[in-house]
Amino acid sequence: MTKPRWELKIGSPVMVTDGNYGRLKQVVLDPHEERVVALLVQRHGMGSSHTVVVPEGDVANASENEVHLKISREQAEGLPECGPDNALVVEDWKYEADEESFAVRGSQGMEIGRPPTAQRPGMLEDQLATTERTRLALGLRAGHQVFCKDGHAGKVSHLLLNQKGQVTGFVMHAGHLPGHNLIVPVAWVQDVDRENVHLSVEKRAMENLAEYSPDLALAVEVDKAIWADEILRDTDYNDIDVTVESGIVFLRGHVASSANLQRAEKAIRSVAGVLGSQNHLVVDDDLVSDVARALCNDNRTHLAGVYVGAQKGVVTLNGRVSSATVRESAEEVAASVPQVRGVVNYLNAPHVVVNLEEQRVLEPPIGRGIYATDMLLGYVERVIINPHNRRVTAFVALADFTELLHSEEDGSLEERPLEERRVVVPVCVVGYETDSSVSLGISGSEAAQFPEFNPIDFVSPPQGWQPPYPYHPEDVLFERKNK
Repeated sequence: MTKPRWELKIGSPVMVTDGNYGRLKQVVLDPHEERVVALLVQRHGMGSSHTVVVPEGDVANASENEVHLKISREQAEGLPECGPDNALVVEDWKYEADEESFAVRGSQGMEIGRPPTAQRPGMLEDQLATTERTRLALGLRAGHQVFCKDGHAGKVSHLLLNQKGQVTGFVMHAGHLPGHNLIVPVAWVQDVDRENVHLSVEKRAMENLAEYSPDLALAVEVDKAIWADEILRDTDYNDIDVTVESGIVFLRGHVASSANLQRAEKAIRSVAGVLGSQNHLVVDDDLVSDVARALCNDNRTHLAGVYVGAQKGVVTLNGRVSSATVRESAEEVAASVPQVRGVVNYLNAPHVVVNLEEQRVLEPPIGRGIYATDMLLGYVERVIINPHNRRVTAFVALADFTELLHSEEDGSLEERPLEERRVVVPVCVVGYETDSSVSLGISGSEAAQFPEFNPIDFVSPPQGWQPPYPYHPEDVLFERKNK
């Protein structure tokens, strides 16, 4: 899944993994590399001097409403503070932070002062050309007035960064309330003083700028647009995954037909603020053709009479073949098509009995809750897939048996020292699954008897192997052969 861009706004709440930590005071930008190297976060309940320096690598994500860190409150308390002289060191560079600005300048191995105020167009470029060791900053901040060559255009709202921490542009509010929020490319910035941003273009260039909408808001609007299409709502809505990165919409999942794929694209085009789209939806009709072609091109199956079907990416094989070997080969060939979600083999062959119960395709969602018949067990951590048919055979559950251990009167489980354990749960005990949970057909006591997860019994998929939707490579394990 693609990650959204960062949308940094001064004053936004900053969250650590265990709660609210403070507010975003400033962004430390190295303009030489056009990337953020740290955030200055003012802790709640502290004076202005109690500002910690959060390295860029500790930031999980940032929207215009909140900044989320990857660290806990305790870890944040161990971060260095920005001293009263506003000096700080990040990545061996010494920086000085200008009050409330989005950026500072830095130097390596030398003392520095504040960024000078630009007096004329081109001054910043001249200074950069003559000062190799000093990194000068575009001191952008919220509220900066934006001027084109022929007059005032608006004011800065906040910065936009990609996942590498590089600045791609800033949001400018133009006109009176509610006005327009436009995305201005950072390449247009000619120079900056303490109050204003000067662009290298005239105001008519603004007519071609894209409207800004936060990535998360765009994802919600695209999802609503897909839901609003009655046919998609009744067919493929639940199998379309929408993510947005830097205004670009990404679709992933499966649809029944090319017509539904076009409906999804039409839904995207109806949403204002979308800058583009990448459609990775897999069409069932195309999948049938791809699998049939693979069967025809394989020497083991090209003469077999196999009828291929597909529904939501799950391929079914029907018909009668000459032997169990051909039957197994057909299943393997179908599973070799990367876009296949799973293979259900209904092929008849001599001396083979098809067990319909074993043909169920279940895909426990990663991170979803697991419920036994009498208790909440834990959550799905990873899945174990049979590469021969791309179906999930079991999943690793991080299960908490604390309640069970305390309630067992006979003490039969007291020999197990760990109350929280990773166990391997076969999918055959799953009663049903939803987008939010996995329900087992057994009790917590029965689930506690499943074997402990032992990493040496499993291997990661080979590099380049494409997991079935909705999984990612890091979600999947294969059972080790000859273990």
